Amino acid sequence: MSRIDLDSFFKYSRATTARDSADPNELLDSGIGFAQLGASAKDMTQLIAERLSTAEDISRTYSVHDRAAKILDDALDVAFENGWQPAELVHVTRQSAGGDGAVVIVEAIGAHAARSSADSVAPESWRNQLSELNAESAGGTSADRLRRWRSYNRRSSAQSWYTLLLVLGCATWLLPLETLLPPPTRWTARTTPAGPRQSVDSKMLGRIRGLLAKAESTQFPAEAEAFSAKAQDLMTRYAIDSALLDAGNSRTLIDDVISRRIMVSNPYSKAKLLLLHSVCKANGARTVWKKKYLLATVIGLPVDLDLCELLYTSLLVQSARALDESGQSTTSRTRSFRHAFLIAYAHRVGERLQDARTRATAAATQQHGSALVPIMAERSDAVDRVYTARYPSTKTIKFSSDNTQGWLAGRAAAERADLTGGRERIDKSDLAS
Repeated sequence: MSRIDLDSFFKYSRATTARDSADPNELLDSGIGFAQLGASAKDMTQLIAERLSTAEDISRTYSVHDRAAKILDDALDVAFENGWQPAELVHVTRQSAGGDGAVVIVEAIGAHAARSSADSVAPESWRNQLSELNAESAGGTSADRLRRWRSYNRRSSAQSWYTLLLVLGCATWLLPLETLLPPPTRWTARTTPAGPRQSVDSKMLGRIRGLLAKAESTQFPAEAEAFSAKAQDLMTRYAIDSALLDAGNSRTLIDDVISRRIMVSNPYSKAKLLLLHSVCKANGARTVWKKKYLLATVIGLPVDLDLCELLYTSLLVQSARALDESGQSTTSRTRSFRHAFLIAYAHRVGERLQDARTRATAAATQQHGSALVPIMAERSDAVDRVYTARYPSTKTIKFSSDNTQGWLAGRAAAERADLTGGRERIDKSDLAS
């Protein structure tokens, strides 16, 4: 929207909201328009929400409410066809409309699941997201769900309308994303993503998760160090074993490289992105950042991405705890200190993860012979080629901080965690148990 158009829009909408007899549908359209503008039009969005809440004609109010639900349904249909997935939609809605907005979009996603028969024909990953979001397909239409939400959310009518306008503004203003799963219009019975899907062995996955859970829960740095070192060692060994198995497959590795999106939350989203990048780089994957929506795309072979997600999730917990344990002084509570701490933590963890992978690869080379080197190089080349083909115009992000105390504290915390060292300290009998 140009500056001239924006000015005209503001003048028109102010005139519309000022009329005592303003039509609720006109108010709704204006409210969505202002909500799309974000914080710069917050006051006008709130004003329109108040006007909608004072509409005297109940039938007209229900009519505009049902129209709002229809707009939301249509927006979800478009978003899903444009590459968005349920969890991502909730993620981006929470950023712009808060927790109440997330509840609204989950209800709309549940209604979409009902009319698209998602419970029976959606891809497994899609159905898993619906389950994690508690997006129930049984519950009626979006209009029914929104009416119940307005009745029981313990917010004023004006507050409810304000939240709904924010949700609508977000949902109707989403840019397309790369399509990673078949959209609803392409679902058939038990839709599955194209191509083979090699997953981490469930037994191995359980062992790695168990080690990371112990690393997250312990209050003793030495124990966290041992558990995390064992987990990274298992991950690297498993990735190498998978590479050896793949080497006997007639399929080209490029066909097996996939992309996934990982949601990165505020605050300190850039530091969390660096942590994700460090994990991916050390485990044979690449990352692309969608700053507008706080979404990171990771590119790699399926097994490697499974392991990256596991380790990243664990390290988020561990880095948050390390930050809390860094002290309660006034300095350590400043935003610059905490940002620098997490940036330094991610940098040092990345270095140690890379060292661990190098050592594990060297040990595996001794075990399997020189044939392993070209096999690993081929995997890396396949990921790099797919990355370059899919994302030819990316820019490198620079990570920096200007708080020396925070930087040093973050490095020290990463040293104590020692997440990547210690193959020599791992008791092989422990790994076999």
